[in-house]
Amino acid sequence: MYFILRFRMLCVCVALLVSFSLQAAEPLLNPQLRIDAGEHAAMVRRIATDVQGRWLVTGSDDKTAKVWDIADGRLLTTLRPPIGLGNEGKIFSVAMSPDGSTVAVSGWTQFNNGLYDGAADGHTIYLFDRSTGQLLNRINGLANAVLHLAYSYDGAVLAATLGGANGLRIFSASSGQQLADDHDYGADSYCVDFSADGRVLTSSYDGMLRLYRFDNNRLSLQSKRSAPGGDKPSAARFSPDGRRIAVGFDGTPSVNVLNGFDLSFSFAADTSGVDSSLLNVIWSQDGSVLYAGGQSPKQFDGVWQRYVRRWDSSGAGAATDWPVAGDTVMALASLPGGRLAFGTADPTWGVLDATGRKVVFHAQILADFRDNQEGFRLSSDGAKINFGYQSFGKSPVVFDTLNHIFLPENTPNLSPPLIESPGMVVTDWKYTFAPKLNGKKLELRPFERSRSLAMLPGGDGFVLGSDWALRFFSSTGELRWKISTPGVVWNVNISRDGRWVVATIGDGTIRWFRVADGTEQLAFYPHPDMKRWVMWTPEGYYDASLGAEDMIGWHLNRGKDKAADFFPASRFRNQFNRPDVLAYVLDTGSEVEALRFANLAAGRKTQVVSITNVLPPVVNIVTPDDGLTVSSSEITLKYSTRTPDDAPVTGIRVRVNGLAVNLTGMRNLAVAATNGESEHEISVPIPPQDSEIQLFAENRNGVSTPASLRVIWGGQQTAAEDESQFKPKLYVLAVGVSQYKNPEYNLGLAAKDATDFAAVFFKQKGKLYGDVQVRLLTDDKASKDDVLDGLEWLKREVTSRDVGVMFLAGHGMNDNIGNYYYLPYNVNPDQLMRTGVAQNDIKLTLNTLAGKAVFFVDTCHSGNALGSAKTRAIGGTTDAFVNELASAENGVIVFSSSTGRQLSQEDAAWGNGAFTKAVVEGLSGKADFQRSGKITHKGLDYYVTERVKELTHGQQSPVSLSPSGITDFPIAISGK
Repeated sequence: MYFILRFRMLCVCVALLVSFSLQAAEPLLNPQLRIDAGEHAAMVRRIATDVQGRWLVTGSDDKTAKVWDIADGRLLTTLRPPIGLGNEGKIFSVAMSPDGSTVAVSGWTQFNNGLYDGAADGHTIYLFDRSTGQLLNRINGLANAVLHLAYSYDGAVLAATLGGANGLRIFSASSGQQLADDHDYGADSYCVDFSADGRVLTSSYDGMLRLYRFDNNRLSLQSKRSAPGGDKPSAARFSPDGRRIAVGFDGTPSVNVLNGFDLSFSFAADTSGVDSSLLNVIWSQDGSVLYAGGQSPKQFDGVWQRYVRRWDSSGAGAATDWPVAGDTVMALASLPGGRLAFGTADPTWGVLDATGRKVVFHAQILADFRDNQEGFRLSSDGAKINFGYQSFGKSPVVFDTLNHIFLPENTPNLSPPLIESPGMVVTDWKYTFAPKLNGKKLELRPFERSRSLAMLPGGDGFVLGSDWALRFFSSTGELRWKISTPGVVWNVNISRDGRWVVATIGDGTIRWFRVADGTEQLAFYPHPDMKRWVMWTPEGYYDASLGAEDMIGWHLNRGKDKAADFFPASRFRNQFNRPDVLAYVLDTGSEVEALRFANLAAGRKTQVVSITNVLPPVVNIVTPDDGLTVSSSEITLKYSTRTPDDAPVTGIRVRVNGLAVNLTGMRNLAVAATNGESEHEISVPIPPQDSEIQLFAENRNGVSTPASLRVIWGGQQTAAEDESQFKPKLYVLAVGVSQYKNPEYNLGLAAKDATDFAAVFFKQKGKLYGDVQVRLLTDDKASKDDVLDGLEWLKREVTSRDVGVMFLAGHGMNDNIGNYYYLPYNVNPDQLMRTGVAQNDIKLTLNTLAGKAVFFVDTCHSGNALGSAKTRAIGGTTDAFVNELASAENGVIVFSSSTGRQLSQEDAAWGNGAFTKAVVEGLSGKADFQRSGKITHKGLDYYVTERVKELTHGQQSPVSLSPSGITDFPIAISGK
């Protein structure tokens, strides 16, 4: 394992940094579909913090920088500079001003999309407002990618080191004007650091350390020496008092400490047992401890991990190793209180306390496809894939892309890639720079490593996967096509029908390319939690499991001088959530043809929808800053909205702690239709507790993503209330149909499920709830009118202090365009609009409840009894409806009996369906894991998930979704 892990890092360290003399182009204007699952989707290159250690910014190859709350690890803001194709937009460097107000971001920031504007902008440093994410300024004209950024102690100047022989630049942090530079470098420079007294230190792969004095905007070289300990000093850092300098190297395990004034050697830190580079060094804030981390792995409890080495006595003392991640430690930052932040190539980031314990840790969100070439297997048509979530094929699963379900691991007729064929002998293809066909070298780009191989059935050619491309060669070695990929092609296979090249990519995706021309037609992202996934076409038609549709979205550049926008896929649900289109892609071989066939089958008009023509508004909270301490029951927000000219803002929504705020009579509310960009104020009532406020804007295209603000309650606590008088009320609408008017649709236990569900909640009367009112509708008492009356009752009765719960059991069905309907007793599936309960009726009730709204849905029996086989394959799920209900703007907590196209199981021996049995058991006390006497909705989710899996032997997987803004809360009290 050790050597395999090292090989992976080699592709990280190769710098593809070539100076261009071409003039800069404007960033792409076309929307770009990207993964954004709340964490970084590529290596974390750099991290930085403010001087007080309140915020941390991470910069990544995924072309975003993210700002986090160090205390609890919450994501606060995603910074989105303009991005382009290939490397354009990758973030190699970040810095935060000492006061935390500004974040500098750079990397590969020169654009060459073929649309030249006549301005030789070169590479760019972007300056963002840390709180709002807005782009404040940019510094352009840099000759190469920026590899490191650092602010001076007073925040007045910003230093940058560049790739190639381009050296150091120093700028005014306020104006961006260049103040000084040094071009006399022979190679890349990966580190620049300031001392408190104004000295500047750099390291360079030309082997030199350079020490400068910066006074009165003048840069003077004080000392220039070869770094003792290695040829490639990668990091050099002043101690807090400026008296010492620590240096880490690429290529050697040395970590040396030098004199801070003349670069003379002082001593070498103990690196015994280190067998690879410790690229990064940092001092603790009091200077008493030295840390280093990098490529070197070792075993901890039998698991190979990269680690941080810690030395006492300012580097001269004993060494201790702290495991942090599976891949290279790319960056370190010291924090107050002896804490240490780190970022890795996995990608992960986290915070260690003074003992090495992880107090914050953000795990990677990418499946690790490395080293599973033989285990990556396909069905003959490429529709079923067998892959592992972990390296070496561990945690294997089989996914069916036609029916959008996971299959048993032992699914038959799946084939590994062919790597041998008569007349074609490909050698040196695994982890080398020089693969050969029949002894003749195949041409790759400089520094490009071959990674994977698959041969076409019949021996007519083969495909080679590399660090950043797929290449299809003829049997004689002629290059037929080449496709750039968004990451390393770890594994590749060709379907036995000879139509599809399928590859696992380092960005965590699996992608399908036509053998004929290499054009991508389908992509699949499986989240490492082994539950969520999303699948999409190049134009953005998608399907997603429960809770997964916002893991992809559209990045829209707004020119060079503005932060880009990002719209999650859910913002375009009505136009692009098309599982029916995806079902035809592999059959037809074309996204265009798949859309045409799906529209014909659904009776839809074929209409090409452009993302830019259906944009929702963008809303931002301008003031106050996140984390404000308040003591008043009302807070005034200044917010901005931006919307397309042809779709003015028509309304504002507010939620506080997930609950809808009644806007009637609210002061300063501006809801008049507004075009373009404008600012407004609104006064929002808040409860006497820590709260999260969410602001939404809407136009005719939809609802914005929320702008969020957390406030800390610092006022007086309210006097203790009479518990019996002020307990909330619970309103339960429970609907279950087993005996339908048309007996062909009958089920076994749906009515009993509703009855038992209502009964277990009724027992909460006098416990958690002052009163429990139940409306139970079963069988012939559950007509469409009965259900609609129940919805009216629920909406009318629930107040802001109460909880409204809805339970549905029976059949559900999707119409020909994917809209969900619950099937009441008197349904006629051929007249759904007239006889079914539409999803909008349910949604408009639940998302406007004054109190908390919880929805339990168990209607995935319909695949057994309703619709044709094709209908069941492409449209018989509640996933899209559940995802919509649980979105932030709707605010409904949803418990779903199963995922995707799984069928809900019931058994007379259980007395209920598996889902309801687990819910009833959990609410009766078994979900009280903490033995606190209270059952929270998250505790119930955990119990129901595990219990249903146990009952059904893993064939049914319930899911609970909780909208952002809603924290865990008690839903029941256990015990008598």
